[in-house]
Amino acid sequence: MSRPGPHSADPRLGRPSTRLTRRFVEFFDERRAADRPLVLVTVVGTGGSSYSKAGHLVLIGDDGNAAGIVSGGCLDGDLADRAARVLADGDAAFVDYDLRDDDEVFGLGVGCDGTMRLLLQPLTAANHYEPLASIVAALQDGARIDAPFATGNGQETIDIRIHRPPNLLILGAGPDISPLLGMVEALGWNASVSDHRQHYVDRLGPGAAECRPAAAVATEIDLDRFDAAIVMSHHLASDRSYLGALAATDIPFVGLLGPPRRRERLLDELGDAAKGLGKRLRSPVGKKIGGRGPAAIALEIVAELQAFFSVRD
Repeated sequence: MSRPGPHSADPRLGRPSTRLTRRFVEFFDERRAADRPLVLVTVVGTGGSSYSKAGHLVLIGDDGNAAGIVSGGCLDGDLADRAARVLADGDAAFVDYDLRDDDEVFGLGVGCDGTMRLLLQPLTAANHYEPLASIVAALQDGARIDAPFATGNGQETIDIRIHRPPNLLILGAGPDISPLLGMVEALGWNASVSDHRQHYVDRLGPGAAECRPAAAVATEIDLDRFDAAIVMSHHLASDRSYLGALAATDIPFVGLLGPPRRRERLLDELGDAAKGLGKRLRSPVGKKIGGRGPAAIALEIVAELQAFFSVRD
């Protein structure tokens, strides 16, 4: 397995790619800490139309609960039964689903007209939860890792590029942040929130945000670990300080909330430091799909972030 640096270029190698969610990692960590067995399900091949593509990962616990799905629910019950058999046998197995001739009455009635080959691997204390333990450990230090998986075709393997959950920095905890945090949570991303106003931080609840002066962001936060940052304090001096700190980083996506006139004023006041933002600055941030209010704005921000992460993946 190999991994490049956190923000190095992601060349178009044409290999399967997937991005883990926070729920996936937490599910794995919780089960491993309790010495409970798991099955790692990896989509190693597809044909035609399928819900999941090659590279997709799912975890199934010994109680049938799962982190992730391989279909809209039509195959997941059968897959849970197969996972239980893998845990009972202790050996990895391949499962092929062929829905090209799926009958609407006597079959599953899925209508996908595709095929999927899945690799099911038992993860237990006896095998030290490998290979997933090494993958998760590597993603603590890097943004992605290339891992080989068997395909069931002789000695052939497939390299899958696995990305960690995105780390999002949100600078500003005003009243409009709640919908954004809800969508980030649903997508399984990691979010860190900072604001200079204690009453905004308190309103979000314990542990949801940290209160610090805007000028302290550059020294008190490890900015290099973030994949994107959103500046949305609605406070001119604070936003200027945030942008100045972000200009000195390699964070590939810097979003600024607010109208173009406000953006130009901030960049003008930053002077030469603004050049460090370059094309990384997305302002006004958000994929324009229409609507007003905090929820619609949050949806636009998340839509642009999702598109950005997907292109990088």
